Amino acid sequence: MLFEHYDRFFVLVAAGLGLLLAGGLNLAFGRNGRRAWLRAALTVGVCGAVVAGLATLARPVIVARAGGAMFGVVLFTFLLGSDWLTRHLSAAASFFRKPAPRWGLVAAGGLIVAIASGITFDRDEEAAAEQATKNLEMAVGRPPSQPAANTRATTDRGTQIVLKEPISPRDTGELAGPEEKAIHGMKYANQLIRRGGPSDQSNCHGWVFTGGKFLLSQDDVERIVKENGYTETHEPHPGDLVVYRQGGLVAHTAIVRYVSEGQPVLVEGTWGTMGVFLHPADMSCYGTDYTFHRSARGTHLLVGVGGSPAGPNAIQPAVAE
Repeated sequence: MLFEHYDRFFVLVAAGLGLLLAGGLNLAFGRNGRRAWLRAALTVGVCGAVVAGLATLARPVIVARAGGAMFGVVLFTFLLGSDWLTRHLSAAASFFRKPAPRWGLVAAGGLIVAIASGITFDRDEEAAAEQATKNLEMAVGRPPSQPAANTRATTDRGTQIVLKEPISPRDTGELAGPEEKAIHGMKYANQLIRRGGPSDQSNCHGWVFTGGKFLLSQDDVERIVKENGYTETHEPHPGDLVVYRQGGLVAHTAIVRYVSEGQPVLVEGTWGTMGVFLHPADMSCYGTDYTFHRSARGTHLLVGVGGSPAGPNAIQPAVAE
């Protein structure tokens, strides 16, 4: 964190004064090594006096910073003149004159950099996805909602899922401006194919599991996936469910629409209260941590809003040509 300019002034002036006095004192001793203990004691005393004087003028945190800077430089200077350090530096220099240690160090450093870059990339990618989602929510907003009064929905095992509906839904015109602004700032905006306009009526989970009639909480998605017989698959088919996660938590759901060999998997879903978009699975503001899931039910709709448990007439999706 950057200091305020007053804090920085006191730290630098005090550290500079202390080092000036310590350096001048040790220059006065010359190369006389028989009084090393006296040299060290006086150096520490000078620096301590500067710190004590600063303590009467500045806050403790400023004193600590200035003292740390002074004593750090002084300690490093003493170490540079020690026989122990000189011997070890000479031994290290001799060791690294051999080709094997030098190039082995380069190889090890390269491996560490490669691994660290992968870890950093994943972390930054996840952070960027989370920030994009936050930006999307800030631009478009979430409508105030309430539980639906006249409709009841459950999973195939009978667990009730709370359906919500907006209290005062905004019209499409009110949502169009913020949506356009949010999409314009996305690096993959040219990868999107619009399939529907913005609406407060449903979020992405409600679009998948209620046909766009209600809002659903992301907390219900894991329960729906478990109780409606979904199994994870690594070979997606049209009609499969895709679940995006951020930080291990469900962030978005969509439906696979097109699968073709050698081409990206295309999925469709609504982005919050924004429009419905068709796009490559790895091109969205929800990141690239996603999994595909399949159910024999033939529909993703919950029981009570058009869905029914899997039966002999369940539709099996086919791969698009």
